[in-house]
Amino acid sequence: MKRIQSDFINNLGIGAFAFFSILEFCGLIEYIFRNILIINKTDSIMILWLPEIVSLIIFLVLIVWLINKFNNPTEINTRKVLIKLIGMFFGIITLQFLFTYFGTDYLMEKYPTEFDSYIDGRKGNYELQGYIAFIPILKYVIFGIILLSKKTVANNV
Repeated sequence: MKRIQSDFINNLGIGAFAFFSILEFCGLIEYIFRNILIINKTDSIMILWLPEIVSLIIFLVLIVWLINKFNNPTEINTRKVLIKLIGMFFGIITLQFLFTYFGTDYLMEKYPTEFDSYIDGRKGNYELQGYIAFIPILKYVIFGIILLSKKTVANNV
């Protein structure tokens, strides 16, 4: 009984840390991509939606890959996988902190006119920003649909 309970907790932790690691990784990629677009003087409207769309696509690819990887009936060492995922999660969060803490000031000092034009270009695009705010919610909806469809496939086999 203790082994089953331990595996359940490990599997729950694997799912949680994998999901949050993917979310944080996508946020990091989105941040880096947005700053690259700003530095390259891309149109402000494109800077608003393109990083969000790229983040959504990366999220979907990683979620589907991870579900397919761990949906196999093969035996895995859940404790070892959980420890790796916890390390990966905190590594991603540390990178996010370092990029935002050091990178933002550096980039704003080195490319002030590009950031000013981006901020000026954002003004007045409140409707588009409102639509873009739904993309994180869309990630959760799509994640739920993927999980439900995978469970249905597994039950039908």
